[in-house]
Amino acid sequence: MLFISIVLFLISSYPAFTYTAVVADNDLYGIKIAMNDRLLVSAANLFAGWFISLLPNNENNNCMISFNSSTCGVVYNVIVPFTNDISFVYNCIDLSGNNVIGFFIGHDNCTFVLQDESIVSNYSTQYNYVIDINEQGTGVYGFADDFILYYELQPTIQLFVWSNTLGISPRAVDVGSNYQYAVLVGYCQSTPSIAVECGFFIQLNTSQSCPTIINEFAIANVLQFPWTDPRSNQFISQSRVYTSPLVLSVSVAWSTGYVLIGVQSLNTVFLYSLNDTSNPIGTRDNGIELMGYGKSVGWLDDHGHKAVILANSYEYSTFQWISSSIHVYDIQSNGFSNGVLPILIYPNSQQVLHPLITASFLRLAFSSNGSFGIFDQLGNAVGIIAAPAGSYPNTNTTVFTSIAVPCILGTYRDYPGVELCCPCSGSSNCSLCTSENSYCPYGAVGDIKYSEFESVSQNQAYPESPDSTVFDDILMQNMFNLNFKSVHCTLVSPLTWVFFVIFIAFIVVIGMTLSEKLFPSHHIIRNQAKQLFRRVDLVGEGELWIGGLVSAAIIVLVVSACTFSNAYLSQYPIELVTKNSSFACDITLRNAKFSTSMQNTRNSRRPQDEMQLIFDLLNSQPFTLNIDLVQTAFNCQDSFYVQRVTAYTTIQLPIAWCQTTYNNTTLSLSILLPVHTISVQLILPGVKTIGAIRVGLSGPSAEEEDGRPKANPRDEIE
Repeated sequence: MLFISIVLFLISSYPAFTYTAVVADNDLYGIKIAMNDRLLVSAANLFAGWFISLLPNNENNNCMISFNSSTCGVVYNVIVPFTNDISFVYNCIDLSGNNVIGFFIGHDNCTFVLQDESIVSNYSTQYNYVIDINEQGTGVYGFADDFILYYELQPTIQLFVWSNTLGISPRAVDVGSNYQYAVLVGYCQSTPSIAVECGFFIQLNTSQSCPTIINEFAIANVLQFPWTDPRSNQFISQSRVYTSPLVLSVSVAWSTGYVLIGVQSLNTVFLYSLNDTSNPIGTRDNGIELMGYGKSVGWLDDHGHKAVILANSYEYSTFQWISSSIHVYDIQSNGFSNGVLPILIYPNSQQVLHPLITASFLRLAFSSNGSFGIFDQLGNAVGIIAAPAGSYPNTNTTVFTSIAVPCILGTYRDYPGVELCCPCSGSSNCSLCTSENSYCPYGAVGDIKYSEFESVSQNQAYPESPDSTVFDDILMQNMFNLNFKSVHCTLVSPLTWVFFVIFIAFIVVIGMTLSEKLFPSHHIIRNQAKQLFRRVDLVGEGELWIGGLVSAAIIVLVVSACTFSNAYLSQYPIELVTKNSSFACDITLRNAKFSTSMQNTRNSRRPQDEMQLIFDLLNSQPFTLNIDLVQTAFNCQDSFYVQRVTAYTTIQLPIAWCQTTYNNTTLSLSILLPVHTISVQLILPGVKTIGAIRVGLSGPSAEEEDGRPKANPRDEIE
């Protein structure tokens, strides 16, 4: 926290402290963070003060209350009412070792006044001493090894104390919103030398009488570990000995009765229902050889839909810290078991570790609107505030809370929460894809047509040679082949038109014959028609008029042969052919032979020299790598870069050209490659989605001075 000068003064002026608690260890003796929708408060024993951030937070509404304002020497817990009052309750041990409870009332200007402080008389110093407040903020229940208390705040301040007859050394408690029930977890002494994890569902009686047990949670008997698992040999001798590895946590969604119980020494979290405290609904552990999972648990809502678990990792044998993260689970949709993955892990690449805390987390606190606070090993506290729909909490801030920022383009969230926005899937409130021909992948950022991205290739696919490469054979096969497998083959077959002409000739012959029989006197038109047919007679050399009809079929066949030959000739060279061979039934027919038995002579050096010129031109041709990131929110202002990967190092390559195109849905990059054989990496920061990637090469043309050997310009995109 940013109160160094004040802290140094407090430490130097504070009286000598005789209590044996380790004030520098914030992991001991309770939960030193609490929050609601108006307040985030934490207790720092090392700095002897409470640090307070009013919400929404800015640089001007943070303050500190010194322990000198109370009698506290070491604070165990702080709690705040769910009613969003600017007040908090604490329990502590004073300089004389007394068990103390009190509360402060604050104002919007971050000034606080100690309203009351009471000592629990006639009991020795308690190491296990937990408290919780009801939803209305009218009273507080406290549970210690030797006593149970009810601290009434409204309408009058009163303290009621009873001896602890529940048989449990408490570690955590969650009081019901209706103030009739609570769930208490801790350790129970099963024998004089053995203690086990236990939990009770208890009936609260406010100031009338001591709470009573309704049901017991079967924690110790639920898990059966194999003998190779070190957790199978876990042994606790005394329930009242407080150590950091034996921290327990509990949180209840009172609307549905779902109960989360975290046992960090077993690296396990249990999910129970108040209707059945003997059999858990689900359990989840974080592996063997570790502990810390479930160090703190809570709900983002009162219906038990989403659970939050502090997933710390400590070495099992030494309790050496390894890592800390916060997991959010959608229990309503996915259930709760080892196979269920969290929907959010904090910190992440988009929600980085908050600059004002360290990476070692100790406790979590929760508010009624779905926000949570984090308390770290050094006593710092920050809040992750639920963001409205269409935004997410940005944790890279200079204040003690996150700030809501709009969802990244291509993502959306239609409900308030602490989670990240999800990639768009084409819904109307997320994507701008409007037509059936739009390319709309997961995480689309705009409307773009498929037609905008046609592949460009200069590679010619040379087919295999046909069965016959002799033109005479090809001509005969196509002239006298009648194929009805498709309409196209029927129409391009010359025999089809020959038979058509023969059919017309047959009709003419029948007509002429009937005309002679029925109208013998009308012979002028018939004679003229016969004279015309004799002139085109190629068969009888002009003697037979019927020969003219047959000659018409022959003419059709000859014209078809000429047309086919001319079209076949146009198929050479194949490099210039861009269309199918529509003049033949086989549209892939080409005028080329794709294999040869010709070889260079042994002493022929000139062809090799000419080929070497081509290779030299190709080797000297510069290549430019073109990359298109399609349907992405990345733009030229992002800190991406391109690097060349060699065997031992990486070298960053300059980006010659960068532009966003197609309504800012596509990021286009051009990188000049230093060599032809190269391995290249494109490093992109963050979690922005990419719908597709197009990669291509381009290069200018090159030719010799005499203009003969030539390397064509290259432009390929796939």
